[in-house]
Amino acid sequence: MSREQDHSHPTDVFGLPEGLLAALIGALLLIGSFALHSFATPMPPAERWAGLTSFTVLALGMTLPGCAALYDGLGRVVRRDRRALVALLALIPALYGAYAFAVRELTATGLLAALLFTAVPALAFGLGGTRREPTLLDGVGLTYLALSLWLQLLPPLTLPQQGGLVGFFQLAVVPLLLLLFAARGWPGLGYTWHLSGRELRDALIAGGLATALVLLVAPLLRGPPLFSGRLPGAGDVVLAILRSYFFVALPMELLLRGGLQHGLTRALAARAGTRAPWIALGITSLIAVLAGLTPGSAAPGPLATGSAGLAAGWVYLRTGKVSAAAVSSALIVLGLSLLAW
Repeated sequence: MSREQDHSHPTDVFGLPEGLLAALIGALLLIGSFALHSFATPMPPAERWAGLTSFTVLALGMTLPGCAALYDGLGRVVRRDRRALVALLALIPALYGAYAFAVRELTATGLLAALLFTAVPALAFGLGGTRREPTLLDGVGLTYLALSLWLQLLPPLTLPQQGGLVGFFQLAVVPLLLLLFAARGWPGLGYTWHLSGRELRDALIAGGLATALVLLVAPLLRGPPLFSGRLPGAGDVVLAILRSYFFVALPMELLLRGGLQHGLTRALAARAGTRAPWIALGITSLIAVLAGLTPGSAAPGPLATGSAGLAAGWVYLRTGKVSAAAVSSALIVLGLSLLAW
């Protein structure tokens, strides 16, 4: 995205744009697992299809931008035509309103929260105009999103409503952030499904070491269990892996790594030089620890969030890819789930 006129992208062995096949497979896995999970839960047909429709739209908004050709095309469209940007942004409160109405949870307060969830960061990023350098208002928008999620200031609407698999806003934050980053043309975000063997190895090693540390001092953890306490089956394990990566780690890492750490590194580069990435890593790791200390937060404790922050932050420094950093965080989340099984 840093070269506005260069529209060429590498292709895979099938001649498709690099990352497109992985994006489609990821979307099918997510939608399929959601369908199996929701169809096993008794609920009225209207709720079932409203949940599946909302989830499908958000899942596609999460996976398809992992293909650089599609994401760069999206960026060119929304930067050239602000009406397209407004229309795409309006999808989030519209989806919330339609789904909440279908499950009989629509309230004026909830709809206002959905509008603010979208409008506040959009306004903060929009005031930056066409500037590609991070601004203080960008930080305000990112902080607003983080506090809204961590302090549970948003309506607790889940997909599906009965037997909830993931919070609506927790899932919606990924396409929202990707759209805002595309509209500003932030270069070097690193949201891609194309990972080399070395990048995957670094992510697994960092995440594995952090997970081992967390599990060794598990008695010190404070926080609600992430999964049920029954003996897991194969389906439970697959669902846990998908949930750990896509529903927990990826939203957190896109916000912390792609937003705050990446933005701080670029903002501090002129003054701190080569130290800027390490300063940004330290700040975002501290924020992760504070998230674990926040009363009422859904975070699983400061040790887990701090370990995830350091591991994922180091991986992001090594690879420059949010998707690789999320692998490390997902291993920790998955490790914590073992404590509850």
